[in-house]
Amino acid sequence: MAAEPRALQRDDLLRAANSAGFSVSGRLLEEFRQDGLVPRPARVSNDGRRPVWIYPDGSDRQLVRLLCWRKHTKDVDVLRVLLWMECFPVALDVVRASVTAVLDGLLRAVERDLRAEASRQGLDAVAEQDAVVSSIAATVAAKRCKNALPRPIRVPADQRATAVAHLLQIFALGEEPEVTEEEAETIEKVLGVSPGRRQRVEDAGPWLTGAASALVGATDFLSLPRMAEAIADATDSEWAAARPVAAALFLQLPVVARALAATYGKDNFAGMGGLTALDGEPLMGVVLVAFALGARRSDWFGNVEALHYSLAPWPTLVGEMEQVLDMSQPELDRNLAVHGAEMRDRTHRIIKALVDGDLNPGPKPTQ
Repeated sequence: MAAEPRALQRDDLLRAANSAGFSVSGRLLEEFRQDGLVPRPARVSNDGRRPVWIYPDGSDRQLVRLLCWRKHTKDVDVLRVLLWMECFPVALDVVRASVTAVLDGLLRAVERDLRAEASRQGLDAVAEQDAVVSSIAATVAAKRCKNALPRPIRVPADQRATAVAHLLQIFALGEEPEVTEEEAETIEKVLGVSPGRRQRVEDAGPWLTGAASALVGATDFLSLPRMAEAIADATDSEWAAARPVAAALFLQLPVVARALAATYGKDNFAGMGGLTALDGEPLMGVVLVAFALGARRSDWFGNVEALHYSLAPWPTLVGEMEQVLDMSQPELDRNLAVHGAEMRDRTHRIIKALVDGDLNPGPKPTQ
C-alpha cells in the first residue's frame, strides 16, 4: 500500500533542512519559493485566526536537494534545471527559459573572450578568428593553476595547444575544422579518453572504437551553437524524453566512473577519469540537457540511447553493493578469505568508496 502523503508545514521543511546539516531561515525559504525552487504551499484551513499552509508532499526532500546543490552554485537558472532533471516539480516553461538563459550566457562569454583576445593581440575577431582561437588555446593549454585543464596523459606542448584549439572550434564555435587522424588521436589524449581504446571492463570490448576524427562530426549536436538551436525548437515530448537521458549522463555516468576507479585502482581507468567529478559541476547538468535534446536529432542518437539504457541498472547495483556494509568484520573476512589478494584489495576499495559516498550520485550532504 502506498504511503499516505504527509501534511508538510513550514517548520517541517526547516527541520528537514536542519537534520541534513543546513541552516535555513523563513526569509530564505520565501526566496526559494519566489524563485520557483521550492513549491508554494496551499492554504487549507485556519488554526483559530492563523491560516494553516500545507506544502506538497516531497517538498522537504526538494528543499534538502536544493541546499545540496547550492553548495556548488547559487545560479537560480542552473538550480531550476537540476531540480527538474531529478523529477522535482518545476514547470517546463520555466526550465526552457532557464536552459536558454544559461546557454545564451555561455555563447556571450565565448564572444566576449574572442573579442578581448583579439583586442590584446591586435587581430580582427571575425576575419582572423582562427588566429584568435589559436592564441586563446595556447594560453589555456599552458596553464598549470588550480583551474587549469587536467593533464591525464602527457602530450607535447605544441600538440596540446593545437588540440585545445580544435576543441574550441568544435564545441564552442560549432565549426568543423580539418583534423587529421593523428591530430584527433592527440585530442583523445588531451581529453584523457584514449585509454578507452585498450583498457576494458572484464570481458567487454573497449568502449572507444572507430576513427578518432569522427569526433569532428559531433559538432552537429555537441557544440554550443547547435545545442542552442536544439533547445529553441524542441517540443514538450522531446524535453520529456531528454530529461532521463540527461539525468543518467549527469548523475549515473560519474558513479560508474568512480566505481571503475575503485574497482581497478586507477583514477583514469578506460579513460573515464574525466567523468568522476562531472556531477559536482552543476553547469554541466544544464549542458547535458541541451546535449540530450540535440542528440535526439543526430546520427549519434542510437549510441547515446544505448548508453542511457546501460546506466539504468546502476542504482540497483550500487544498492546491492551496499549490502556488504551490513556485514560484520568477521563475516566479511571469512567471505574474502577464499579469494586472492587482488579480489580482497578490490573489495576494500569498493567498501571505502561506499562509505565515503563516492557511489552516490550528485553532491554530497554536509554530514
